[in-house]
Amino acid sequence: MQDKSYTAIRCEIVEHSETMTLGQICRSCGVHAEWVTLLVEEGILEPIAPQERQWRFAAAHLPRVHTARRLAQDLGLNTSGIALALELMDEIRELRGRLEAQELTGPSR
Repeated sequence: MQDKSYTAIRCEIVEHSETMTLGQICRSCGVHAEWVTLLVEEGILEPIAPQERQWRFAAAHLPRVHTARRLAQDLGLNTSGIALALELMDEIRELRGRLEAQELTGPSR
């Protein structure tokens, strides 16, 4: 007999132009504020106004926090490792974009 346990998934739609508080980021990503603070200290995540009493983040950074969380949980990376992995992933994304743009314009000579 198969185990048919299910996990509930909560999803919310967020516009990329919106901003989110530290609490909203934590709830959405299932992380603690202390961990997000480590991401900020490592330069992985940047608050919109770091000098303010309550940080706000661009909602567009939400996928980055989710990815950082997965890197920490799945691969056991610390914040330095997460920063390096995200930097390499960004670079790959940029290079693929350049390659795709070059392929669309044809060979250059």
